[in-house]
Amino acid sequence: MSVRATVGTALEVAAIVAVAALVLGAILGQPILFSYVETGSMEPTIDTGDGFVAVPSVLAGSVDEGDVVVYEARELQGGGLTTHRVVGETDEGYITKGDANPFTDQDGPEPPVTDDQIVAHALQIDGTVVVIPALGVGVGAVQDGVLALQSSFAQLVGFGDSLDRQGSGVVLFAVGFVLFALTLVVDDDRKRSTERSRDRPGLLNARTATILLVLAVLVPANAAMLAGNGTQELVVDGDTVAQSPDIVPGDDATWEIGVDNYGLVPIVLVFEGESAGTSVLDEQLTVGPGQAATLSVSATAPEPGEQTALSVTEYRYLHVLPAPVVAALHERHPLLALAAVNAVLVGVTTLVVSRVVGFRTVRVREGGNASLGTRVRRRLD
Repeated sequence: MSVRATVGTALEVAAIVAVAALVLGAILGQPILFSYVETGSMEPTIDTGDGFVAVPSVLAGSVDEGDVVVYEARELQGGGLTTHRVVGETDEGYITKGDANPFTDQDGPEPPVTDDQIVAHALQIDGTVVVIPALGVGVGAVQDGVLALQSSFAQLVGFGDSLDRQGSGVVLFAVGFVLFALTLVVDDDRKRSTERSRDRPGLLNARTATILLVLAVLVPANAAMLAGNGTQELVVDGDTVAQSPDIVPGDDATWEIGVDNYGLVPIVLVFEGESAGTSVLDEQLTVGPGQAATLSVSATAPEPGEQTALSVTEYRYLHVLPAPVVAALHERHPLLALAAVNAVLVGVTTLVVSRVVGFRTVRVREGGNASLGTRVRRRLD
């Protein structure tokens, strides 16, 4: 294979992976590999529509002043993922601010950002964010195109609009994966060799496609589950408790901690109390796509002049098994619950492939020595 062909194939695969990562990030509510900004709040560091490399918080480590982070806002613009810079730190959490904004997020309704809210860091080299120009613009244009097509089709058959922007992402990912899988598993006879080969060109190996599809499901699913794990902390002030008519200092009391699911997949949350004296009243919670829930925790109310930190560790699992089953497996070991979820995902994916195409080798019409991307472009010209 020539250097030019190798580079072309690498660029095609990289483009598909980038789009798939962006779309899956939107579906799962967790940036995967890449993300982008949709407003000008981070200009001139990151212009509107520009992308950046998103490093999961579990890999990025501690948060320092000057870091650009993606966090789950509670109040800012109605809540949701926000990309801003950390400009300070208090006892309650981090102070964040868009580079183009004259005020911090905490000058408004947004409370200080805690570690459990931070889902990713923007990759920086020597203090400079690594920017991918117009990445979001390109993805948004493709999504808008998919939305327009599906809207026209839905209206034609009388169903009206059925997909939103995230829903179009599902379609976009499916198309991207099909192109990616076909590029890898179709023998397009590009390797020029004088040796006699027993391989038959133009064949689609369903087993190979199944493996690729399983990986395409497992990688983002596990990234969302593992990156979503973390510790939530609620600081209870004794002076505030003393002013409350419903809580008596020194007695057991109950507080609520909010949890969110910004993805399009239902999840099962399992909690463990970390701080001494903290009891979790909910063994597990099931949170639907785009929904929120509250976790009840119990502890001894602090005396005036004292503070009590209630720490709870949160584990996230895709809701592919009954919540009690997930909780029981988690009690044995978190990895056991994670393995069970993955086993279900593998089983369902394999079953779908076996029902649709089986595990036989399928002949694909040959299109010459050009790569799949080249063939698609020729069809469109």
